[in-house]
Amino acid sequence: MPGIDLNYFIRQANKLTKDIEERKKALAEETVEGKSGDGLVTVVASGTQEIKSIKIDPKAIDPADPGMLEDLLTAAVNAALTQSRDHMQKELAKISGGVKIPGLT
Repeated sequence: MPGIDLNYFIRQANKLTKDIEERKKALAEETVEGKSGDGLVTVVASGTQEIKSIKIDPKAIDPADPGMLEDLLTAAVNAALTQSRDHMQKELAKISGGVKIPGLT
């Protein structure tokens, strides 16, 4: 096909892949928080969905009601992971122009 430079497209795809991989590495260092129970439980996650820390306010610890703490932990972890996924998608969309690339974004 005249006028189409396949090498250009291959170079662009390779650059895009490299940029996305570099951004994913940087996201591993960034953090987001998820909270529940008006801040009684706070979970910090990396931009790559890894839980970094969990903080529990002593007021959330009731030996007579362990189910409440379990629910607060579950909610905070889910909130942190949702924040992390949203953050990653927004950041990778900046690089890919909003195009979803299977296996990369």
